[in-house]
Amino acid sequence: MDITQNSFKAEAKKITLTIEENKNWFCFQVEDDGCGMDDEQLKTVFDPFYTTRDHRIRKFGLGLPFLKQAAEATGGAVEIRSAKGAGTVVKACFDTNHVDCQSIGDLAGCLSTLILSATDVELQVNRFKDGKTYFISSGELKKYLPDFSSVKAIKIVYEIIEELEESIK
Repeated sequence: MDITQNSFKAEAKKITLTIEENKNWFCFQVEDDGCGMDDEQLKTVFDPFYTTRDHRIRKFGLGLPFLKQAAEATGGAVEIRSAKGAGTVVKACFDTNHVDCQSIGDLAGCLSTLILSATDVELQVNRFKDGKTYFISSGELKKYLPDFSSVKAIKIVYEIIEELEESIK
């Protein structure tokens, strides 16, 4: 969730979240068209004492360093590609059989929260698991649920994603 929220903060207008899972691996990729990073910023993204936020608000940027640590602890990896003004791609993979792999958690809740947070952003979710797949986008949902902030819309989005997750088990 944190990595996708970084794309919101980078003023992306389009974000694609791809999640691939099989019996051995869990990988996700976040691709955005946000402000991107130059080479100097890319060199510091895994430094926990580096952040682009106002230092009066927060002096640390822990999302990417923690992600890298968690992935590498399982034998996985994190890759980042970015260009200033052209967006960023972050990919992380985890060996789910490794003893140090954390649980995936409430994916339906996470995806629902992200989609409902995408008020000014087109968020496309591509989900693959053991040969099964689904695709869902905030833009398509907004056609049928124009008021994303209503309790009814929140409940419907969560139920849709929960059903989609159930369909690929």
